[in-house]
Amino acid sequence: MLRCSLRKYPTSSLVSDCITAMAEGLQMCFYSHFVSLLWGDNDPACLCSSSHVDSEWESFSYEISKACTKYERILPTKSSTSSSTAWDFLIDSKYHAQYCKRSPISGTSFLPMSYGTSSIGFPSFLQDEHSSDAAFYIRLMRETLDTLHALYENLKLNVLRKQDLGCLASLLCRVASSLGESSYVDYYCRDFPHNLVDFHSLASATALKTPPCLFRWFENCLHHGCHLSNLDDIPALMCKQKGSAVSWGRKVVSFYSLLLGAERQGSNLSSGVYCEVANGSARNTEELAVLAMVAEKFGRQQLDLLPIGVSLVLRHALDKCRESPPDDWPAPAYVLVGREDLATAKMGSARKETGFGNNDNLTSISVPYMLHLQPVTVPTASDVPTSEVLNSEDTDAVYRSVEDGMEHIFTSTTQLRYGRDLRLNEVRRLLCSARPVAIQTSTNPTASDQDLQQQQLWNFAQRTTALPFGRGAFTLATTYTLLTEALVFPKIILAGRLPAQQNATVNLDLSTRSVSEFSSWAEFHNGVAAGLRLAPFQEKMLRTWIQYNRPSEPNFTHAGLLLAFGLHEHLRVLTMTDAYRYLSQEHDITTLGLLLGLATSHRGTMHPAISKMLYFHVPSRHPSSTPELELPTLLQSAAVMGIGLLYEGSAHALTMKILLGEIGRRSGGDNVLEREGYAVAAGSALGFVALGRGSDAFGFMDTFLDRLFEYIGSKEVYHEKFLNATIAADDQSGNTGQMMDGSQINVDVTAPGAIIALALIFLKAESEEIAARLSIPDTHFDLQYVRPDFVMLRIIARNLILWSRIQPSIDWIGSQIPETIKVGVFSMSEEAIDCDEFDAEALFQAYINIVTGACIAIGLKYAGSRNGDAQELLYSYTVHFLNEIKHVSVQTPSILPKGLLQYVDRGTLELCLHLIALSLSVVMAGSGQLQTFRLLRYLRGRSSAEGQVNYGLQMAVSLAIGFLFLGGGTHSFSTSNSAIAALLITLYPRLPTGPNDNRCHLQAFRHLYVIATEPRRVQTVDVDTGLPVYCPLEVTVAETEYYDETNYCDVTPCLLPERSVLKNVRVCGPRYWPQLIKITPEDKPWWRSGDKTDPDPFNGGVLYIKRKVGSCSYSDDPIGCQSLLSRAMHEVCDTPSTSCSTQLNRASHSSFRVDQLVSTFSANPSLIAFAKLCCESWKDRQVLYSV
Repeated sequence: MLRCSLRKYPTSSLVSDCITAMAEGLQMCFYSHFVSLLWGDNDPACLCSSSHVDSEWESFSYEISKACTKYERILPTKSSTSSSTAWDFLIDSKYHAQYCKRSPISGTSFLPMSYGTSSIGFPSFLQDEHSSDAAFYIRLMRETLDTLHALYENLKLNVLRKQDLGCLASLLCRVASSLGESSYVDYYCRDFPHNLVDFHSLASATALKTPPCLFRWFENCLHHGCHLSNLDDIPALMCKQKGSAVSWGRKVVSFYSLLLGAERQGSNLSSGVYCEVANGSARNTEELAVLAMVAEKFGRQQLDLLPIGVSLVLRHALDKCRESPPDDWPAPAYVLVGREDLATAKMGSARKETGFGNNDNLTSISVPYMLHLQPVTVPTASDVPTSEVLNSEDTDAVYRSVEDGMEHIFTSTTQLRYGRDLRLNEVRRLLCSARPVAIQTSTNPTASDQDLQQQQLWNFAQRTTALPFGRGAFTLATTYTLLTEALVFPKIILAGRLPAQQNATVNLDLSTRSVSEFSSWAEFHNGVAAGLRLAPFQEKMLRTWIQYNRPSEPNFTHAGLLLAFGLHEHLRVLTMTDAYRYLSQEHDITTLGLLLGLATSHRGTMHPAISKMLYFHVPSRHPSSTPELELPTLLQSAAVMGIGLLYEGSAHALTMKILLGEIGRRSGGDNVLEREGYAVAAGSALGFVALGRGSDAFGFMDTFLDRLFEYIGSKEVYHEKFLNATIAADDQSGNTGQMMDGSQINVDVTAPGAIIALALIFLKAESEEIAARLSIPDTHFDLQYVRPDFVMLRIIARNLILWSRIQPSIDWIGSQIPETIKVGVFSMSEEAIDCDEFDAEALFQAYINIVTGACIAIGLKYAGSRNGDAQELLYSYTVHFLNEIKHVSVQTPSILPKGLLQYVDRGTLELCLHLIALSLSVVMAGSGQLQTFRLLRYLRGRSSAEGQVNYGLQMAVSLAIGFLFLGGGTHSFSTSNSAIAALLITLYPRLPTGPNDNRCHLQAFRHLYVIATEPRRVQTVDVDTGLPVYCPLEVTVAETEYYDETNYCDVTPCLLPERSVLKNVRVCGPRYWPQLIKITPEDKPWWRSGDKTDPDPFNGGVLYIKRKVGSCSYSDDPIGCQSLLSRAMHEVCDTPSTSCSTQLNRASHSSFRVDQLVSTFSANPSLIAFAKLCCESWKDRQVLYSV
């Protein structure tokens, strides 16, 4: 057996290019003859596998030189040498010669291009009959000259082929000299003067033609345009469509042609070359050239290989397209013009590295450092570690490591937005329930210190148990968890500590009170808060992970966690078997959380299996033959609300009829005090089912409206006959009866639910008729028969129906007050009339409830808008109510009469104060505004002596703080129908009196605000460094019926308006390249990350931007005084102190300044890392290398 090594192609790139060019440029007979000369009559040493590159070029040039002197018939041979390889022995054998005679084609077809036969065994069909003539070799040499000259022009456009270019020039000088082409010889000698030594006697020769010159063609194009340039300067080989040997030059010629006005005829250009163009619009020739470079995969790396004079024109074209490229370009085109920010947005990638690595075309266009290097962070003077910020404010080192559920909130984005002050630290302190609260005891001779401590702990316990409400809103969707780890719940500590006694712990004495009063529902809300902080996953949450977090024994915390998962729509992965396992535990609160969670996860789907599960927990829908089940009223309320959520917006007739009957029916539970809460839940559910449908939701059932107004207590009944028949029919069905006192409906129980149902059914319907029937008592007599809190509900409902008329002004609020009430209140405040003539307390109660209801309506109308007028108005009313209770040093306009506390009880005034403050936080949701935050912090810190401190008021303050920093400043509220309905239920103006109070409103419903939230935060990330940065944005709000199209500026990270009014977002300012995102305003929810049917233009809230060269980031240069020139001069002229004590600091500071200077010019991680390496001391460098 004989083993041999075959080389299919030459190892020399120059030889390979020459052979390829000759194969494409020569006629077939000439090329075949040349191959026979090259491989058949050449030095056998070059055929060895161990031959080096230089020997290949020497052999190639030797054969070309021999061909130049062949004018005789017999070809001179180099030297007769024997075969040196086994392969040559086989080729020279008689067997091979006889085989070739029998089948000439078969005898040579298997030979690789790199190998040939000797002149004896080469097929005769390759030997032209005129091959021995001098004319044959002259034509061969002329075509060889033209072909290799085209390759020469091609290599001149590659700065890395300079050595190959010199070798080729020497060879072409020999060919041109033999042909008498003096112009060619002169051309090559001008490029490489050392050739004059060998070719100096051509002065008398006659120049037959001028050699083509691409540089001359480029110059003529730039001076006169592509149409007036000489096409003879383009080598003929470059005009062939399949010329791969000179494709480099063809591409450059095509780019110049398009750039300088060449006409396109399909893939061919008027300059004679062909070029492919990528898809995309082109408004000018520069953009057309960019698309051509993308189609030809000619990127920045290829531009660096061109001579600087040639590449300068193309780079200038790229620079002209950089500022505002078209929107429909492919991602590689944006990378080519230096707009990696637009490329990342085009790909819709959440991470720049992932997008660049998965796109081959983009990889060929990108610069090398973008593909494998990680960003280098340049420290700034304002950089302060987060831990230092936290520790500087936290004075108690013992409790720093306590997990309070908010330790993850301090991210780069939140620090960028709120890092200039300590407001986030203050929010964390105010909402922390995992640490003992500090208590102070004063000397009181009438009571012991222990009694004072217990009294303070009792008041603080009311606040601590309400903190999970705000913490859940504050940390909404701010963290991710591994699917392999269990969820950690922060503790609720009701104990206190005495700072004056070395933080001694004092426990709350619950011997006289029920422990469950604090531990049950507080743990439920704590579980909800812990679950809400989990961000919705890109993929579905695993069903096994939910089961993994299920405790062995049911508890309130896991029940709250189920509700939180449902609000995030994670419970879609649960099967009916999983739900049955939860129900079989027979734990009422776990069942409550499961029912509400499943209903919110499948909101609006009318899922039949879940519908059956919900109806099973409504005893009134059980058949009469079914044994009576003892279900708590709370569980029934949750089931009824779940039905409304499940059938949201469907206007399902049977469901509406059932829910209408539930408003006026007793609950099946044993707690009759919770009847109003059940009626409110039924009314809210009815409103959800027919949400915003108006009169269309009722169809032929006209008695529905009359029934609702009957529940409210209205005297206007338009279909009394049918109404009585319906009531009688409902009275006979079910296991419970109507709530009636004699023959009358107890409107004290049914009115709140019916009012909410009307408000949601006719939401934004602008129905004057329905609003008129929700009349406000305008006589002193009527005020005696309508509860003041019902007046507030009526005001809210009327304005939700007449949505477009809500205005954030004092005059609008004044227009809501009947003239009788307004005149009576202001007259009594001025002591102009005798208050004995009517009930002054009823008059003032109605007045402040009307004002509060109007403020709540304003809060709902401008939820999440951060409207300045609404904020100022609600802030003024909050401060005014606060001044009525206790004077504060805040000046407000005179918007309410003085002395309200004389006629209104303190509890009602406190309730109205906190409801307005809560509405204010809804308007400013996610903004973290300091003025509002200071007000809420003051309300939270009031003691029992300054105001009533109960659980409901503390819950309102906690929610308000959470809303103000909703999702750590990343979320805000929407004003869609579903969002308004959820916010109305959350803001229901009946607050609980204790942690266990669910009489008028189920506390679990207070978490439904999650339905109204949207992640509208956008942050800008430097595409080169991958770091979040400040950047000004110009936001365009579309024209509506209330205001014209407006623009406003904001600095990222910031919140954007709703999708229904958002039109344009533009990156503005002189430091970053402009970027315009055009959006069609649509009445749709905010985009969801990963939704392929409706892609997110903001890439999940991340907007990649590109910093201009010579500009500093806004964190380094906030006021823009450090330009490139001034910064460079500062670095050169700055002379630090020469004292010995500061030499080490000078060295480190100098390195720091150099890093900053380099980062001003470029964000290239390679350059920044190189600058750091050069500025390191030798000692540090040795330590680094030794490691």
